[in-house]
Amino acid sequence: MSKKSDSTAKLLVKIQLRHPIPEPLEGYSLMHQGLYAILRRQLPPQPSIKVIELLKLAYTDWNELRVAQAQEIASHLGPANLGPKLIPVARDVREYLQEVFQRSHGLDLEFLRDDPVASARFISILPFIGTATASYLMWIASGQELPVTPTLVRVLDRIGLMSRQGGSMKKARAAIEPLVPENDGLGFVVKFGEVASRWCDARKPACHSCVLVDDCKYGKKAYKEWKIQQERLEVARQKEEARQAVLRAKEEERLARESAKAARKAAVEADRKAKEDARLAVIAARKKAAEDERNRIKRERDAAIAKKLAAREAELEKKRLAKEAAAREAAAKKAALEKQRLKDKLAKEKAQAAKAAKAAKAAEQKAKAKAKKPAAPKAKKPAKKTSRPKRKR
Repeated sequence: MSKKSDSTAKLLVKIQLRHPIPEPLEGYSLMHQGLYAILRRQLPPQPSIKVIELLKLAYTDWNELRVAQAQEIASHLGPANLGPKLIPVARDVREYLQEVFQRSHGLDLEFLRDDPVASARFISILPFIGTATASYLMWIASGQELPVTPTLVRVLDRIGLMSRQGGSMKKARAAIEPLVPENDGLGFVVKFGEVASRWCDARKPACHSCVLVDDCKYGKKAYKEWKIQQERLEVARQKEEARQAVLRAKEEERLARESAKAARKAAVEADRKAKEDARLAVIAARKKAAEDERNRIKRERDAAIAKKLAAREAELEKKRLAKEAAAREAAAKKAALEKQRLKDKLAKEKAQAAKAAKAAKAAEQKAKAKAKKPAAPKAKKPAKKTSRPKRKR
């Protein structure tokens, strides 16, 4: 084993994958292989395959599945018995399809088998799928041969295991193949793909947190520069903290002065308010005393008026009662006079009736005496002339 291959083996031991390397599925397309790799991040093999089969039955094509909501996708995955992982799995499915569509402008990964340029462009930026999963897909697409990509070359070149060969993938493959452990080409590309996804970005590598920083010549230099930068940032941070502390102290002093000023002002205001309240209390007491005096005088005046009114009403009542008594007495006298008048009238009427009866009796007696004498013949009265009534005009 060469020195470089020995170093490579030590580096591979240090790299711990976040997700297991999935086993290739027989008879499935690259799209399904990629979806299986995504599902294996959360599920065991059999549930992952079950989810793929359920999605095949529920959706006629990949685009219909891509535009579906996570809740809708989850509604078709009940038979897989995913429990609390149901919604997260549905979201991962949708996120996988979205990233494939955005990076390849389609929903078919078969171009990975025949188009190296498109393949390299596809795996250059994959935030969700990641370079490790993309390397796994390219390993399957190449018939389980070592997939050499610009990303892999960049990582190995930065580590110092190889040097870039002027952009020639053929020379790069010749330089990389001796580094690959026997019968572990997939583990090799997936683990270095993990380094590319997590730390070894093309523009902004995070060498200070990379597990291979101690074995990477680029990383050592970048880490040294990062450390110097951090020290400078720390100095700047300390200066800024000191400046902020001075500003805070000044601000606290200002606030203390303002607080003391406000306290003095509040004390003066409280004293003024207390005096004003005392003055107003005296005025209110005087007003109340004057009001009480006015009310007392008014009550006395009202009582005197009420007393006078009561006396007047009593006097008027007395006069009314006397007037009513006089009226009753006058009425009694009038009734007595009326009664006497009626009695006199009745007596007069009785006297007249007696006189009339007496006259009638005398007339009757005279008539009877006259009847006893012979009656003289009566002379005929001349007939009355009838006058003709005048015509009305």
